[in-house]
Amino acid sequence: MQIDYSGKAALITGAGRGLGLAIARALHASGARVAINDRTPEAVAAAIAKLGGGERLTPAPADLAQPGGPEAAVEQAVRAFGQLDLLVNNAAVNIERPIEATDDAHWDLHLNVVLRASFFAVKAAQPWLSSSKGSVINIASELGLHAIPNNVAYVTAKHGLVTMTRALALELARDGVRVNAVCPGTMDTELMRDCAEASPDPATYYRTFEAYHPLGRLASPEEIADFVLCVGSPAAGFMTGAALAIDGGSTAGRF
Repeated sequence: MQIDYSGKAALITGAGRGLGLAIARALHASGARVAINDRTPEAVAAAIAKLGGGERLTPAPADLAQPGGPEAAVEQAVRAFGQLDLLVNNAAVNIERPIEATDDAHWDLHLNVVLRASFFAVKAAQPWLSSSKGSVINIASELGLHAIPNNVAYVTAKHGLVTMTRALALELARDGVRVNAVCPGTMDTELMRDCAEASPDPATYYRTFEAYHPLGRLASPEEIADFVLCVGSPAAGFMTGAALAIDGGSTAGRF
């Protein structure tokens, strides 16, 4: 997809691998300056190396689960670029557990990374996004639109992110800032592979999720990244407060 982001500056959280890295690659290829966030400087440096380096990439390491982490990521991006046009809240954690195995630490981790960090990143970025009439894209999930068992913390956090997207969109519309949520189905990422390896039978885990989508396959991070670029572009200039399923049909129903 050819969308020109030349002259624009973006911050992508959780961009060390998976979808975040794919979004960063697509934005960089489209001409944007991109700040790469992940938990550690080492993870960020590795991601920047994978993207080929250069002056249009800058590190923004921060642990978003910790107080001050989202603000630190935004501050590094703005210090490097002097502007911010796009914030993509992509960082996530997904550790599947049933209710009886969900303790305080497990619950807090999911809500801190998925929900709290996204809000405080937007809050820190608000002056810069208002100045540029920029855009926020929250990477939610199809599990922000419906639920599955044995994953209550993640499902709750992603539902909260969808609802928060709508509230932020209403409040920031006065400044011309658009806020939307992209809700992918299952993607073939490192996070998916982590979940599969943690299951009793990884091969069955993969087959189950392929069959879960009416299109009969997993999404690639690259095709989701292309859609994210479209949502952040003038092509979606009249869209705000939306929760956009790109899920192979899984929220439409089941065969």
